[in-house]
Amino acid sequence: MKAVVTGASSGIGRALCAELVGRGFEVLGAARGEAALQALRGELGQRFRYVVADLSKLEGVERVAQAARELGWVDVLVNNAGFGLYKRLLDHTDEELVGMVMVNYVAPIALARRLAPLMRRGSVVVNVITAGVHVLMTKLPAYGASKIALHYATEALRRELKPLGIRVVAVYPGYVATAFHERAARPRR
Repeated sequence: MKAVVTGASSGIGRALCAELVGRGFEVLGAARGEAALQALRGELGQRFRYVVADLSKLEGVERVAQAARELGWVDVLVNNAGFGLYKRLLDHTDEELVGMVMVNYVAPIALARRLAPLMRRGSVVVNVITAGVHVLMTKLPAYGASKIALHYATEALRRELKPLGIRVVAVYPGYVATAFHERAARPRR
């Protein structure tokens, strides 16, 4: 069994990589931080390989897709990478907005499209969204909007991949104590 996990260097993605390797999967982890990926490789061993990729750029998406092609096939794709900033919508730069939409919405769909030909009947695509799509995320509005786009697209993707025997699962975690909030510059209370 082979899996691809984005956002593999920390938080949910890191935990998923460890769980999948523990269950006998060969795992390709993707993230921006090579040092963290190398450390994870040291912990998980040869069943874990990685690709350094910035999913806020299409080149990063293609790097992950190319590394996945080298696996031969993919049984599980976990689109877990996420990017958010604690800012009002009007306080974001254009670059921040574009990067957020790329990581949180475009990259998961682009990876599913690129990896679907490598996926056999019974394979699964997992999109990690957020429970926040069900409320107005006033402190993370751009993040919430990009995740709502992923929520919507996941429903369409489920229908499009069903005839190929590929399941699509949406996961809606609530608050998880990870480095996401520190990187998003959460204001101190």
